[in-house]
Amino acid sequence: MQREERVLETALDAILQRVVDIKNSLQQLIFKIERESEHTDWPQYLDSFSVISAQIYTLQKLLKNEKTPILRNYLTLPLHLSAESDEQLMRATEARVPAFSHDFVPNMLRTKLDPEVEQRHNTHEAKAAQMNHETAMKHINIHNKVVKHVLDLVNQAREEWETETASRAGQSQTCSIHETQTLVAALGTGKGLRMMQGRAAAPIPRPSPTMTQPQSQIQTKAPTSIKTNIKAAAQIHPYSR
Repeated sequence: MQREERVLETALDAILQRVVDIKNSLQQLIFKIERESEHTDWPQYLDSFSVISAQIYTLQKLLKNEKTPILRNYLTLPLHLSAESDEQLMRATEARVPAFSHDFVPNMLRTKLDPEVEQRHNTHEAKAAQMNHETAMKHINIHNKVVKHVLDLVNQAREEWETETASRAGQSQTCSIHETQTLVAALGTGKGLRMMQGRAAAPIPRPSPTMTQPQSQIQTKAPTSIKTNIKAAAQIHPYSR
């Protein structure tokens, strides 16, 4: 008996943790819809729905596990009812249920739908029963027509996407992404480049001493040679006799 109680307690703790995860995800989604709808796009909503769907699937898988006890074989009976506020119950229910009183017990332990949900369900059933056969068939045909039109649009978009993907896959590849990345890395950071060994570096030519003479010396020598030549010509000029 103790082993069954221990297994049941472990299973309930695991189920409670999965339910808390689902509740937190739903609260985040509601907050995103109410407070951040202007800055949230459709892919973010799809991500939230995917997380919730995965969490619900995990919970269902846990309930169907062989090691999980069949919860419908167990009964939950209230042992003590009190109208006074219970702090532990407030923490467990996040202040939604202040006391385990006669007002909350029927709704907390009910196996049927919530009273508001049940009332709406009965209202819809009564409205459907009052509708005649021709009107019902007309609404059904309109609904089927709309669904078929939406389904055709989805199938057409899928076919176009598959055709475009197949055409892209059939095209011959003209470049290699790996080689492009290697070339960019070599040009940008020098990655993969190395010095060629066995070749001596070309000697750097050095200027000769005559080439490095100051220009001022060259300019002072030229007038001196010209003056000397002029004096020599003046001495041997034939008309000076």
